[in-house]
Amino acid sequence: MSVVTIILITLALLILAGLSFYAGKLLMQVKQQQQQAEQQKQKIKTDRDNRLIESIQTISHAMESEQCEISEGALRLAVLFDHLSNAQQINYPKKYPAIHALNDKIKHFAILEERKKLEKKERMRQDFQRLQAEAEYKELVLAEAIELKGFNLNS
Repeated sequence: MSVVTIILITLALLILAGLSFYAGKLLMQVKQQQQQAEQQKQKIKTDRDNRLIESIQTISHAMESEQCEISEGALRLAVLFDHLSNAQQINYPKKYPAIHALNDKIKHFAILEERKKLEKKERMRQDFQRLQAEAEYKELVLAEAIELKGFNLNS
């Protein structure tokens, strides 16, 4: 082998080593970026869950101190449970059956602008049905609300 061939082979190996090093460095950067993105995603999820938990606890306190109607609290709590990150793993309707049963009975009633558009007779009928359902579930829902004052994802 000639000296030129050896120099060319050595040069090619050095270029290959340099490119391999650069490719490895880029792969490590991509991995770090993916880890950072995953950590950010987890932080967002945790922050969101913490806000939901705080809302659950606040509504529970309000229900217990009668600052929030039982039916309104049940509607709000059922929605909040659905938005928790662990809602797929934990069966909240089974864990808090009274809240979800009351929610199921009244969730189809008109609210806000939709309620204003109802005739007075229909509005009174819905109010009567809501009050009946509220009376039926009041004690059970309040017991669950008291339990929820200390709610966290592990409880």
